Order: sequence, then structure tokens, then C-alpha cells
Amino acid sequence: MRISFIIATLNAGGAERVLVSLANALCKEHQICIIKFHAQDSFYPLEKEITLKTLPQFDFTSLYNKIVSRCKKYYALRKILKQTPSDVFISFLDTTNIACIFATRGLKTPLIISEHSNESYLRSFFWRFLRKRTYPYCSALTVLTNDDKSYYEHFVKKVVLLANPCHFSATISPNSDFEKENLVLFVGRLDSNKNPLMFVKAVAELEKDLQEKYEFCIAGEGILRAELEKNIQNLGISVKLLGQVESIEKFYKKAKILCLCSFIEGLPTVLIESLYFKVCRISSTYHSGAKDLIQDNFDGLLCECGNEKDLAQKLSKLLNDENLRQKLVQNASLRCKDYELPFITKQWLKLIKELQNG
Repeated sequence: MRISFIIATLNAGGAERVLVSLANALCKEHQICIIKFHAQDSFYPLEKEITLKTLPQFDFTSLYNKIVSRCKKYYALRKILKQTPSDVFISFLDTTNIACIFATRGLKTPLIISEHSNESYLRSFFWRFLRKRTYPYCSALTVLTNDDKSYYEHFVKKVVLLANPCHFSATISPNSDFEKENLVLFVGRLDSNKNPLMFVKAVAELEKDLQEKYEFCIAGEGILRAELEKNIQNLGISVKLLGQVESIEKFYKKAKILCLCSFIEGLPTVLIESLYFKVCRISSTYHSGAKDLIQDNFDGLLCECGNEKDLAQKLSKLLNDENLRQKLVQNASLRCKDYELPFITKQWLKLIKELQNG
């Protein structure tokens, strides 16, 4: 089968990692092509069997150039899709999905578009308007949560719930043992939505003996780095900013607890990856809720969005009760089977065959 994926970039993002994981798994038995908009190399390693194509680069420096370049990009995308024989096109992320719907009009190849954030994450009225008008023309739409499925079913005929696979599932057994250290981890972009400042402030709320006993690290890069450094200094606490980490697994292996503080998420990769490394999860009740990934007080803990005192209370609870932490981790390991790469790839292939059979 010939499968072509389309995405804007292959940078160090969650959706990009999912695409690469799927492509690397599928290329062993299928012809896989990845078409990307931007010139940067893939952050994640690609198997040699995969064909990688990049659209021509255009000038977006002025308003006039932005308008002209968008038109040029559309025609370039349509041209490259026509020149790439495929049994199915699979597009990732909202604005790319919209571009692909326009570019594939009149082509007979089915187009699956894939959402990787909660529907409310797209704030622009213009892009929300285009999404509402174009998405009904896709062959199928995949989403990550039940809430999103309910939302899109109002205007898209075929909406399928498909979880993200964990690429670690191929190499890490749910029965693996790890030598845990007194490490608490935050993983994510340093931006207002991921809300790393909540993590920093929660650390400052902890008892001094816990602050001294444990190491607190933030893995990620972004526009809030300078503000975080300032707050860490002003609060007189020790939180390490690790920057962009290529091999996050070495931190998962050591960490006892992972904190997610986002306001809006789709299906957070970090809450799935941490399952395989027996890291206890604390998550904010981000928009649409974390209920698809965490059952509160059974396989993780939930805290109120933007409430650092609540996060500090949950952190303190776990740091002072190792038996509770281990119990939550043990219960969470039951979810690993739902995110194994072979299981997810079979679901994707089933969807593709359904579309091919009409």
C-alpha cells in the first residue's frame, strides 16, 4: 500500500513524533512518503525506506508576499500530491488539514485528516471558519478524545477516535524495572498554554525539606525561558531548565513523578510515554479534561488548572507517601496496551481499508 503523510514541519513536537512513529512502523510493509512544508530536517530519526519530500520555500516577509506565497504554496502542494502516487493521503494538524482539503479537490485519492489538539486550541476566527467549511470534505477525520469526537460529528460525516501510539512501546516492556531517583519532571514547551510557571510556583509552595530532598527539572524550550529563570531566582528555589532534550527517556527512567500543567491539550504525549517508565502522573484538568488518560486517585492525580497550591498539595502527598505513588503507577501500567504501536497501526490500516472499500 502507498501511504503519503503531509505535515508542516518535522520539528520536536508531539504530533510530529506520532507521524514519524507511524511512518517508521508502516514502512516495513508499505511504501511511505512524508511531504513537509518547511525545509528543516526531521528532529526524529526516519527509517531509510521512507521517501521524504519538501515543498519549495516561499517568502513570507511582507503582507503582499504572505498572500502571494500562500497561493504558490497551495499550487505547489497540489502539484506534489499529484506527482506522488498514493492509495491514501494522511494530513496532520489543523491548518495543514485545511490546505490539503483544498489541494486534493478533484483528486480520487482518499484524504484522512488528523487532529492532535483539542478543538478549542485553534483560536483564530479565520481559521476556525475555514475549518468548519472545509472539514466536511475530508474522507475521514481522526481525533484523540471523546469530547472532540462529539464536537466534530456535528459537521463531519466520519469521525474516528484514534489514540496516539507510544513509540517507546516497541522497546520498553510494561514489566521493566527502573532505578528511580528523587526526581520530579515537567516536560513540554515553555509557553503560556503548557504553563511551566505553575510547576515552578508549586515547587516554591512545598515544604523546605522536600525541596532539598528532591530534584525538580523542566525539559523543554520556548519563549518563557527568561521569565522562568527570573521567577526561579526570585522565589529562591532550585529548578533546573534542561532545554530541549533529545533523549527524554533517560529522564523518564529516573523520574518518580511527572507534572503536566497545561490549559488545553489533545492527548498529551507525556502522559502516555510516562506510563512505560513507571512515572507517577499528576495532570491539570486541561480543557476537555484529562479523564481519557487519568482516573483520579486510581492511576494518577488531577489538579485544578492554573492552581499551583493544588499542584503543590498533590505533589506533597506523593512525595511523602511512596506506597501511594507505587500503587498509582501499578494501576497506570494497565493502560500501556492501549497505546502500543502495533495496536494503533492496525487501527490506522483498518480505517484506510474501510475508505478504499467505500
